[in-house]
Amino acid sequence: MGSLAPVIKEPTTMLDKVSPVPVVPLEDLESDPHGTFRRFRDAHPFAIMPLGGYIVLRYDDVASLARDPRLRATEIALPAQLGITNGALFDIFEHGMLTANGDVHRRRRSALSRALVENVAQRYRAHVRRSAQVLLDSTYAEGELRLVRDYAAKLPAMGLASLLGIPNLEVPAFIRDVEAMNAFFRPDVTPEIVAAAEAAAGRVRHTIEELAGRNHDERDNDFVPAYLDAAQNQQGHSRIEALIQIVQLIIGGTESIRIAIVAQTANLMAHPRLWNSVCADPKLVAPAVSEALRFEPGIAGLVRISTDDILIGEHVLPAGELVVLSLMSALRDERKFERPDDFDIFRQDGGLSNLVFGAGAHKCIADAFGRAALEEALSALTERLPHACLVRPPVFQGYVFVRASSECRIAWVP
Repeated sequence: MGSLAPVIKEPTTMLDKVSPVPVVPLEDLESDPHGTFRRFRDAHPFAIMPLGGYIVLRYDDVASLARDPRLRATEIALPAQLGITNGALFDIFEHGMLTANGDVHRRRRSALSRALVENVAQRYRAHVRRSAQVLLDSTYAEGELRLVRDYAAKLPAMGLASLLGIPNLEVPAFIRDVEAMNAFFRPDVTPEIVAAAEAAAGRVRHTIEELAGRNHDERDNDFVPAYLDAAQNQQGHSRIEALIQIVQLIIGGTESIRIAIVAQTANLMAHPRLWNSVCADPKLVAPAVSEALRFEPGIAGLVRISTDDILIGEHVLPAGELVVLSLMSALRDERKFERPDDFDIFRQDGGLSNLVFGAGAHKCIADAFGRAALEEALSALTERLPHACLVRPPVFQGYVFVRASSECRIAWVP
Protein backbone atom coordinates (compact mmCIF):
# COMPACT_ATOMS: atom_id res chain seq x y z
CA MET A 1 0.00 0.00 0.00
CA GLY A 2 1.73 3.13 -1.20
CA SER A 3 0.42 5.32 1.59
CA LEU A 4 2.27 3.28 4.23
CA ALA A 5 5.70 4.15 2.89
CA PRO A 6 6.17 7.45 4.77
CA VAL A 7 5.74 5.66 8.12
CA ILE A 8 8.92 3.65 7.65
CA LYS A 9 12.43 4.47 8.82
CA GLU A 10 15.53 3.18 7.16
CA PRO A 11 16.57 -0.22 8.63
CA THR A 12 18.92 0.03 11.59
CA THR A 13 22.21 -1.80 12.13
CA MET A 14 20.73 -4.22 14.67
CA LEU A 15 20.71 -7.08 12.15
CA ASP A 16 22.72 -10.16 13.02
CA LYS A 17 26.12 -11.08 11.63
CA VAL A 18 25.13 -14.57 10.42
CA SER A 19 23.74 -13.56 7.03
CA PRO A 20 22.18 -10.41 5.66
CA VAL A 21 18.43 -9.95 5.71
CA PRO A 22 17.41 -9.56 2.07
CA VAL A 23 15.53 -6.65 0.54
CA VAL A 24 12.52 -7.77 -1.52
CA PRO A 25 12.57 -6.14 -4.98
CA LEU A 26 9.61 -3.82 -5.45
CA GLU A 27 8.99 -4.94 -9.02
CA ASP A 28 8.80 -8.58 -7.90
CA LEU A 29 6.27 -7.79 -5.18
CA GLU A 30 4.09 -5.83 -7.57
CA SER A 31 4.21 -8.34 -10.43
CA ASP A 32 4.05 -11.64 -8.50
CA PRO A 33 3.65 -11.29 -4.73
CA HIS A 34 2.81 -14.95 -4.07
CA GLY A 35 5.79 -16.19 -6.07
CA THR A 36 8.07 -13.64 -4.44
CA PHE A 37 6.95 -14.57 -0.94
CA ARG A 38 7.48 -18.25 -1.75
CA ARG A 39 11.02 -17.61 -2.93
CA PHE A 40 12.06 -15.51 0.07
CA ARG A 41 10.11 -17.55 2.65
CA ASP A 42 12.11 -20.66 1.82
CA ALA A 43 15.37 -19.19 3.12
CA HIS A 44 14.38 -16.28 5.37
CA PRO A 45 11.85 -15.85 8.19
CA PHE A 46 11.47 -12.18 7.29
CA ALA A 47 12.75 -9.66 4.78
CA ILE A 48 13.18 -5.91 4.35
CA MET A 49 10.50 -4.23 2.28
CA PRO A 50 11.80 -2.20 -0.65
CA LEU A 51 10.75 1.13 0.87
CA GLY A 52 11.88 0.16 4.38
CA GLY A 53 10.30 -1.74 7.24
CA TYR A 54 10.08 -5.51 7.60
CA ILE A 55 7.76 -8.24 6.40
CA VAL A 56 7.39 -11.52 8.32
CA LEU A 57 6.81 -14.48 6.02
CA ARG A 58 6.27 -17.80 7.84
CA TYR A 59 3.03 -19.03 9.39
CA ASP A 60 4.31 -19.88 12.87
CA ASP A 61 6.15 -16.56 13.18
CA VAL A 62 3.14 -14.55 11.99
CA ALA A 63 0.80 -16.42 14.37
CA SER A 64 3.17 -15.93 17.29
CA LEU A 65 3.96 -12.28 16.62
CA ALA A 66 0.28 -11.44 16.19
CA ARG A 67 0.02 -12.20 19.92
CA ASP A 68 3.32 -10.54 20.91
CA PRO A 69 2.91 -7.33 22.98
CA ARG A 70 6.18 -6.03 21.54
CA LEU A 71 4.28 -5.36 18.32
CA ARG A 72 1.72 -2.61 18.72
CA ALA A 73 -1.08 -1.20 16.61
CA THR A 74 -0.06 1.85 14.61
CA GLU A 75 -2.41 4.34 16.36
CA ILE A 76 -2.22 7.64 14.41
CA ALA A 77 1.06 6.91 12.57
CA LEU A 78 -0.49 6.49 9.13
CA PRO A 79 -2.60 9.65 8.98
CA ALA A 80 0.13 11.68 10.70
CA GLN A 81 2.73 10.65 8.13
CA LEU A 82 0.32 11.66 5.37
CA GLY A 83 -0.05 15.08 6.97
CA ILE A 84 -3.53 14.34 8.32
CA THR A 85 -3.76 15.67 11.87
CA ASN A 86 -7.50 16.26 12.25
CA GLY A 87 -10.81 15.55 10.57
CA ALA A 88 -13.01 12.51 10.00
CA LEU A 89 -10.26 10.20 8.72
CA PHE A 90 -7.91 11.16 11.56
CA ASP A 91 -10.66 10.45 14.10
CA ILE A 92 -10.98 6.88 12.79
CA PHE A 93 -7.38 6.26 13.88
CA GLU A 94 -7.37 8.47 16.99
CA HIS A 95 -10.56 7.10 18.55
CA GLY A 96 -10.85 3.61 17.03
CA MET A 97 -10.39 0.24 18.66
CA LEU A 98 -8.41 -1.39 15.82
CA THR A 99 -5.66 1.22 15.94
CA ALA A 100 -5.45 1.50 19.75
CA ASN A 101 -3.29 -0.31 22.29
CA GLY A 102 -3.35 -1.38 25.94
CA ASP A 103 -6.18 -0.42 28.24
CA VAL A 104 -7.71 1.93 25.69
CA HIS A 105 -7.97 -0.89 23.17
CA ARG A 106 -9.42 -3.27 25.74
CA ARG A 107 -12.06 -0.76 26.86
CA ARG A 108 -13.17 0.05 23.33
CA ARG A 109 -13.14 -3.59 22.30
CA SER A 110 -15.17 -4.69 25.34
CA ALA A 111 -18.02 -2.33 24.56
CA LEU A 112 -18.33 -3.46 20.94
CA SER A 113 -17.90 -7.15 21.72
CA ARG A 114 -20.84 -6.94 24.13
CA ALA A 115 -22.95 -5.48 21.33
CA LEU A 116 -21.94 -8.10 18.75
CA VAL A 117 -23.67 -11.00 20.46
CA GLU A 118 -24.70 -14.14 18.62
CA ASN A 119 -28.25 -13.04 17.86
CA VAL A 120 -26.92 -9.86 16.23
CA ALA A 121 -24.64 -11.94 13.99
CA GLN A 122 -27.59 -14.11 12.99
CA ARG A 123 -29.67 -11.04 12.22
CA TYR A 124 -26.84 -9.71 10.08
CA ARG A 125 -26.65 -13.03 8.22
CA ALA A 126 -30.35 -12.74 7.37
CA HIS A 127 -29.86 -9.16 6.18
CA VAL A 128 -27.00 -10.22 3.90
CA ARG A 129 -29.03 -13.08 2.43
CA ARG A 130 -31.96 -10.79 1.61
CA SER A 131 -29.61 -8.22 0.11
CA ALA A 132 -27.91 -10.85 -2.05
CA GLN A 133 -31.26 -11.95 -3.40
CA VAL A 134 -32.16 -8.35 -4.26
CA LEU A 135 -28.89 -7.82 -6.13
CA LEU A 136 -29.17 -11.05 -8.09
CA ASP A 137 -32.81 -10.43 -8.94
CA SER A 138 -31.88 -7.02 -10.36
CA THR A 139 -29.32 -8.44 -12.78
CA TYR A 140 -30.55 -11.96 -13.54
CA ALA A 141 -32.28 -11.10 -16.81
CA GLU A 142 -29.08 -9.56 -18.18
CA GLY A 143 -27.25 -12.89 -18.04
CA GLU A 144 -24.06 -11.25 -16.76
CA LEU A 145 -22.79 -9.82 -13.49
CA ARG A 146 -19.95 -7.40 -12.84
CA LEU A 147 -18.97 -9.16 -9.68
CA VAL A 148 -16.99 -6.33 -8.09
CA ARG A 149 -19.16 -3.31 -8.85
CA ASP A 150 -22.62 -4.85 -8.76
CA TYR A 151 -22.29 -7.51 -6.07
CA ALA A 152 -19.16 -7.59 -3.90
CA ALA A 153 -18.90 -3.83 -3.42
CA LYS A 154 -22.58 -3.49 -2.51
CA LEU A 155 -23.54 -6.62 -0.60
CA PRO A 156 -21.65 -6.18 2.72
CA ALA A 157 -22.65 -2.51 2.93
CA MET A 158 -26.28 -3.37 2.20
CA GLY A 159 -26.28 -5.99 4.94
CA LEU A 160 -24.79 -3.56 7.45
CA ALA A 161 -27.19 -0.82 6.36
CA SER A 162 -30.10 -3.11 7.17
CA LEU A 163 -28.63 -4.11 10.52
CA LEU A 164 -27.95 -0.48 11.45
CA GLY A 165 -31.46 0.57 10.49
CA ILE A 166 -30.62 2.89 7.58
CA PRO A 167 -33.85 3.68 5.66
CA ASN A 168 -34.07 2.05 2.23
CA LEU A 169 -34.04 5.36 0.37
CA GLU A 170 -30.74 6.31 2.05
CA VAL A 171 -28.95 3.01 1.38
CA PRO A 172 -27.56 3.88 -2.10
CA ALA A 173 -25.90 7.03 -0.75
CA PHE A 174 -24.56 5.06 2.24
CA ILE A 175 -23.01 2.47 -0.10
CA ARG A 176 -21.34 5.21 -2.17
CA ASP A 177 -19.95 6.84 0.96
CA VAL A 178 -18.60 3.56 2.32
CA GLU A 179 -16.91 2.84 -1.01
CA ALA A 180 -15.30 6.29 -1.11
CA MET A 181 -14.20 6.12 2.54
CA ASN A 182 -12.71 2.66 2.15
CA ALA A 183 -10.62 3.71 -0.85
CA PHE A 184 -8.30 5.45 1.63
CA PHE A 185 -7.13 2.05 2.88
CA ARG A 186 -6.33 0.53 -0.54
CA PRO A 187 -3.04 0.48 -2.44
CA ASP A 188 -1.88 3.52 -4.42
CA VAL A 189 -3.80 6.22 -2.60
CA THR A 190 -3.76 9.65 -4.28
CA PRO A 191 -4.51 13.10 -2.80
CA GLU A 192 -7.82 13.07 -4.66
CA ILE A 193 -8.78 9.76 -3.06
CA VAL A 194 -7.83 11.09 0.38
CA ALA A 195 -9.99 14.19 -0.11
CA ALA A 196 -12.99 12.13 -1.24
CA ALA A 197 -12.47 9.66 1.62
CA GLU A 198 -12.36 12.49 4.17
CA ALA A 199 -15.68 13.88 2.98
CA ALA A 200 -17.27 10.43 2.83
CA ALA A 201 -16.05 9.48 6.33
CA GLY A 202 -17.68 12.62 7.68
CA ARG A 203 -20.98 11.71 6.04
CA VAL A 204 -20.84 8.11 7.33
CA ARG A 205 -20.32 9.36 10.87
CA HIS A 206 -23.17 11.84 10.48
CA THR A 207 -25.42 9.01 9.28
CA ILE A 208 -24.66 6.98 12.40
CA GLU A 209 -25.26 10.01 14.62
CA GLU A 210 -28.65 10.54 13.01
CA LEU A 211 -29.59 6.88 13.47
CA ALA A 212 -29.04 7.18 17.20
CA GLY A 213 -31.67 9.88 17.46
CA ARG A 214 -34.40 8.19 15.46
CA ASN A 215 -37.25 6.16 16.85
CA HIS A 216 -36.66 2.45 16.32
CA ASP A 217 -39.79 0.40 16.77
CA GLU A 218 -38.44 -2.80 15.24
CA ARG A 219 -35.95 -4.99 17.06
CA ASP A 220 -33.84 -5.34 13.91
CA ASN A 221 -33.20 -1.61 13.92
CA ASP A 222 -32.13 -1.06 17.52
CA PHE A 223 -28.44 -1.88 17.19
CA VAL A 224 -27.05 1.66 16.96
CA PRO A 225 -28.95 3.31 19.83
CA ALA A 226 -28.55 0.25 22.07
CA TYR A 227 -24.79 0.11 21.46
CA LEU A 228 -24.23 3.85 21.84
CA ASP A 229 -26.17 3.96 25.09
CA ALA A 230 -24.27 1.01 26.52
CA ALA A 231 -20.88 2.32 25.38
CA GLN A 232 -21.39 5.73 26.89
CA ASN A 233 -23.30 4.81 30.05
CA GLN A 234 -21.65 1.51 30.97
CA GLN A 235 -18.19 1.72 29.42
CA GLY A 236 -17.54 5.44 29.86
CA HIS A 237 -16.87 6.12 26.20
CA SER A 238 -16.99 9.63 24.87
CA ARG A 239 -19.59 10.19 22.18
CA ILE A 240 -16.98 10.29 19.43
CA GLU A 241 -15.35 7.07 20.69
CA ALA A 242 -18.66 5.26 20.57
CA LEU A 243 -19.42 6.53 17.06
CA ILE A 244 -15.98 5.65 15.70
CA GLN A 245 -16.24 2.01 16.80
CA ILE A 246 -19.24 1.65 14.47
CA VAL A 247 -17.31 3.39 11.68
CA GLN A 248 -14.47 0.92 12.12
CA LEU A 249 -16.98 -1.94 12.17
CA ILE A 250 -18.30 -0.70 8.82
CA ILE A 251 -14.79 -0.48 7.35
CA GLY A 252 -13.78 -3.90 8.64
CA GLY A 253 -17.07 -5.45 7.60
CA THR A 254 -16.99 -4.20 4.03
CA GLU A 255 -13.54 -3.60 2.55
CA SER A 256 -11.79 -6.94 3.04
CA ILE A 257 -15.09 -8.77 2.55
CA ARG A 258 -15.47 -7.14 -0.87
CA ILE A 259 -12.22 -8.66 -2.08
CA ALA A 260 -12.94 -11.99 -0.40
CA ILE A 261 -16.30 -12.32 -2.20
CA VAL A 262 -14.58 -11.77 -5.53
CA ALA A 263 -11.76 -14.19 -4.68
CA GLN A 264 -13.96 -17.05 -3.50
CA THR A 265 -16.32 -16.79 -6.47
CA ALA A 266 -13.60 -16.48 -9.10
CA ASN A 267 -11.44 -19.27 -7.69
CA LEU A 268 -14.37 -21.67 -7.44
CA MET A 269 -15.54 -20.90 -10.98
CA ALA A 270 -11.99 -21.33 -12.24
CA HIS A 271 -12.27 -24.91 -10.98
CA PRO A 272 -15.62 -26.14 -12.38
CA ARG A 273 -15.45 -29.41 -10.46
CA LEU A 274 -15.24 -27.53 -7.16
CA TRP A 275 -17.91 -25.01 -8.18
CA ASN A 276 -20.28 -27.82 -9.11
CA SER A 277 -19.57 -29.59 -5.82
CA VAL A 278 -20.50 -26.52 -3.79
CA CYS A 279 -23.62 -25.94 -5.90
CA ALA A 280 -24.70 -29.51 -5.23
CA ASP A 281 -23.90 -29.58 -1.50
CA PRO A 282 -24.54 -26.50 0.69
CA LYS A 283 -22.42 -28.05 3.46
CA LEU A 284 -19.36 -27.27 1.32
CA VAL A 285 -19.98 -23.52 1.44
CA ALA A 286 -18.14 -23.05 4.75
CA PRO A 287 -14.98 -24.98 3.77
CA ALA A 288 -15.00 -23.21 0.38
CA VAL A 289 -15.03 -19.85 2.16
CA SER A 290 -12.17 -20.95 4.44
CA GLU A 291 -10.05 -22.12 1.52
CA ALA A 292 -10.68 -18.93 -0.43
CA LEU A 293 -9.61 -16.85 2.58
CA ARG A 294 -6.40 -18.87 2.77
CA PHE A 295 -5.67 -18.84 -0.94
CA GLU A 296 -6.35 -15.16 -1.68
CA PRO A 297 -7.03 -13.14 1.50
CA GLY A 298 -8.64 -9.71 1.32
CA ILE A 299 -6.17 -8.41 3.92
CA ALA A 300 -2.57 -8.93 2.80
CA GLY A 301 -1.03 -8.45 6.22
CA LEU A 302 -1.32 -7.10 9.74
CA VAL A 303 0.55 -3.81 10.14
CA ARG A 304 2.32 -3.18 13.43
CA ILE A 305 5.10 -1.12 15.03
CA SER A 306 7.87 -2.89 16.99
CA THR A 307 8.65 -1.52 20.44
CA ASP A 308 11.62 -3.80 21.24
CA ASP A 309 14.17 -5.87 19.37
CA ILE A 310 12.63 -9.24 18.55
CA LEU A 311 14.76 -12.30 17.83
CA ILE A 312 13.42 -14.57 15.07
CA GLY A 313 15.75 -17.48 14.46
CA GLU A 314 19.19 -15.96 13.98
CA HIS A 315 17.91 -12.54 12.98
CA VAL A 316 16.65 -9.51 14.88
CA LEU A 317 13.61 -7.40 14.05
CA PRO A 318 14.73 -3.99 15.34
CA ALA A 319 12.68 -1.81 17.65
CA GLY A 320 10.91 1.22 16.29
CA GLU A 321 10.15 -0.23 12.86
CA LEU A 322 7.06 -0.85 10.84
CA VAL A 323 6.44 -4.62 10.67
CA VAL A 324 4.01 -6.34 8.33
CA LEU A 325 2.86 -9.81 9.40
CA SER A 326 2.17 -11.20 5.95
CA LEU A 327 -1.03 -13.22 5.83
CA MET A 328 -0.55 -13.74 2.09
CA SER A 329 2.75 -15.47 2.74
CA ALA A 330 1.84 -17.28 5.96
CA LEU A 331 -1.31 -18.84 4.51
CA ARG A 332 0.71 -20.45 1.73
CA ASP A 333 3.57 -21.59 3.94
CA GLU A 334 4.79 -25.03 2.83
CA ARG A 335 5.62 -25.83 6.45
CA LYS A 336 1.91 -25.74 7.38
CA PHE A 337 -0.03 -26.56 4.22
CA GLU A 338 0.20 -29.41 1.75
CA ARG A 339 0.23 -28.17 -1.84
CA PRO A 340 -0.21 -24.57 -0.63
CA ASP A 341 -0.53 -23.12 -4.13
CA ASP A 342 -3.42 -25.43 -5.02
CA PHE A 343 -6.97 -24.20 -4.43
CA ASP A 344 -8.65 -27.16 -2.71
CA ILE A 345 -11.83 -26.86 -0.64
CA PHE A 346 -11.39 -30.46 0.56
CA ARG A 347 -8.02 -29.92 2.24
CA GLN A 348 -7.62 -31.23 5.78
CA ASP A 349 -5.59 -28.28 7.06
CA GLY A 350 -8.24 -25.66 6.25
CA GLY A 351 -8.77 -24.70 9.88
CA LEU A 352 -5.43 -22.90 9.85
CA SER A 353 -6.99 -20.25 7.62
CA ASN A 354 -8.49 -18.69 10.77
CA LEU A 355 -5.24 -16.73 10.98
CA VAL A 356 -6.71 -14.43 8.31
CA PHE A 357 -8.76 -12.80 11.10
CA GLY A 358 -5.64 -12.14 13.17
CA ALA A 359 -4.77 -13.40 16.63
CA GLY A 360 -4.20 -12.17 20.15
CA ALA A 361 -5.60 -8.93 21.53
CA HIS A 362 -6.31 -7.55 18.05
CA LYS A 363 -8.00 -10.63 16.62
CA CYS A 364 -10.92 -9.46 14.51
CA ILE A 365 -13.87 -8.91 16.81
CA ALA A 366 -16.34 -9.39 13.95
CA ASP A 367 -14.94 -12.59 12.43
CA ALA A 368 -18.36 -14.24 12.76
CA PHE A 369 -19.84 -11.33 10.80
CA GLY A 370 -17.21 -11.70 8.09
CA ARG A 371 -17.79 -15.40 7.67
CA ALA A 372 -21.56 -14.87 7.68
CA ALA A 373 -21.32 -12.34 4.85
CA LEU A 374 -19.02 -14.56 2.80
CA GLU A 375 -21.07 -17.70 3.30
CA GLU A 376 -24.34 -15.98 2.42
CA ALA A 377 -22.77 -14.29 -0.61
CA LEU A 378 -21.59 -17.66 -1.91
CA SER A 379 -24.77 -19.53 -1.00
CA ALA A 380 -26.92 -17.05 -2.89
CA LEU A 381 -24.77 -17.36 -6.00
CA THR A 382 -24.64 -21.15 -5.98
CA GLU A 383 -28.40 -21.45 -5.47
CA ARG A 384 -29.41 -18.84 -8.04
CA LEU A 385 -26.63 -19.22 -10.63
CA PRO A 386 -25.36 -22.82 -10.53
CA HIS A 387 -24.70 -22.74 -14.29
CA ALA A 388 -22.79 -19.46 -14.27
CA CYS A 389 -19.25 -19.39 -15.60
CA LEU A 390 -16.24 -17.13 -15.30
CA VAL A 391 -15.94 -14.76 -18.25
CA ARG A 392 -13.24 -12.37 -17.04
CA PRO A 393 -11.10 -13.37 -14.04
CA PRO A 394 -10.00 -10.66 -11.59
CA VAL A 395 -6.49 -9.42 -11.02
CA PHE A 396 -5.61 -8.70 -7.39
CA GLN A 397 -3.28 -5.95 -6.22
CA GLY A 398 -1.66 -5.18 -2.89
CA TYR A 399 0.76 -7.02 -0.64
CA VAL A 400 0.87 -4.96 2.58
CA PHE A 401 -2.58 -4.17 3.98
CA VAL A 402 -5.99 -4.01 2.27
CA ARG A 403 -5.97 -5.42 -1.25
CA ALA A 404 -7.77 -4.33 -4.42
CA SER A 405 -9.21 -6.14 -7.42
CA SER A 406 -9.92 -5.44 -11.04
CA GLU A 407 -13.41 -6.11 -12.34
CA CYS A 408 -14.54 -9.73 -12.65
CA ARG A 409 -17.40 -10.86 -14.89
CA ILE A 410 -19.50 -13.97 -14.65
CA ALA A 411 -22.24 -14.98 -17.09
CA TRP A 412 -25.15 -17.41 -17.45
CA VAL A 413 -28.10 -18.12 -19.68
CA PRO A 414 -31.22 -16.55 -18.11
